[in-house]
Amino acid sequence: MAGPRRLTDLVSSALERLDLPEGDLVVGVSGGADSAALAYLVLEAGHRARALHVDHSLEHSPIMRKAAEAIATQLGLDLEIVEVVVGEGSSPEGQARLVRYQAFLESTSSGERLLTGHTADDSAETVILNLIRGTGPTGLGGIPAFRPPNIHRPILALTRSETREIAAIAGLEFADDPMNQDPTLTRNLVRNRIVPLLSQLNPALVDAVTRMSRMVAEDDAFLDRLAQGLGADLSEGSAGIPVGVLAAAPGPLADRVLRQMAGHVVGEDRVDYASIERIRQVLEGESSSQEIASGASARRSGPLLVISWGDHTTSEPAHGVAALAAGRHQMGELVVEVSAMTGTCLVAPLSRWSAIFPAGTALHLTSDGVVLAGGEPAWVPGERRLPVAWYEPGASGYLLVSARREPGWTSSLSSPPSR
Repeated sequence: MAGPRRLTDLVSSALERLDLPEGDLVVGVSGGADSAALAYLVLEAGHRARALHVDHSLEHSPIMRKAAEAIATQLGLDLEIVEVVVGEGSSPEGQARLVRYQAFLESTSSGERLLTGHTADDSAETVILNLIRGTGPTGLGGIPAFRPPNIHRPILALTRSETREIAAIAGLEFADDPMNQDPTLTRNLVRNRIVPLLSQLNPALVDAVTRMSRMVAEDDAFLDRLAQGLGADLSEGSAGIPVGVLAAAPGPLADRVLRQMAGHVVGEDRVDYASIERIRQVLEGESSSQEIASGASARRSGPLLVISWGDHTTSEPAHGVAALAAGRHQMGELVVEVSAMTGTCLVAPLSRWSAIFPAGTALHLTSDGVVLAGGEPAWVPGERRLPVAWYEPGASGYLLVSARREPGWTSSLSSPPSR
């Protein structure tokens, strides 16, 4: 009786942490213990589901296919088998994953939710892999619980030892994929050598990494919401945002917007650090256009930074920058007035439409409506002042700059006609 009681306890604990989505459920059954346990738990939770197995047509695929068929038969699940061919590439794992997820997408309807058996151990291994490759906050967040458009990972809170024990005691005829022992595959090196070594330093390594990933993922999601709030225009095959908005944003937040824009156009997995650096060259006027992925480029289009498909390397000139001397100036609808004051500065500006700079500061206005102080972005009238645009009250000699919009003007920077 110890077996059944143990299974009851394991299943009861697992069901409390099972995160199932609404909708028609499809379990991706690989033939291994994790997906076998997932299918078992879905049925124990009272849900109906069907099973889907991807046959990668590799050397050991027949073993996993036979196991998937056995598991589906034991659980009474209808099983669909999709045969795919893994292409050539530097990463066999990556190529297999690519065709597998494509098969998931093509073999499920819009109302179905595909469930995969990724566990806390898989997520911890992913974090370590990302650290080795060099990652940002998103990589430290581990495997996300949801992957658009319909992939869900409902057992990320369970460990591999738990899923294996559930599958074994339940008598499911799972198989261990021989590829998981291939020492030439990077993930296997992490799983079989690096994780055990790190676990000597912290036996609760997976729990510790999971806890860290959860906190990082929450912070990352919050920063993503802030970045989305800057209002980039994401449309079919392109993304654009006023350069002035990015100039006024803190650097890390601006970089996050650039990553979101590029990811929207070319796919998140094709955006890396080098891609963002190339986009920044366009943003800062060092280049009129830069390719960020095959067939996609970043370019300036008037006051906008645009990322889209197509070659625009010669279509856009570099943006204009003009000096702001004392007097009145106009750039499109923006009217800027500069006054050189010789007295003592007693107050700081209280409006988004005014700013104070030390006397002698070289001020310039870009065609994007950004005021530069000493060559650095300092103020976007009506939007935000950066710290350099503040001036300590009490200092003698300063520049008082005010701005407003006059709809209807379309001229380049110049003194407006007299009235």
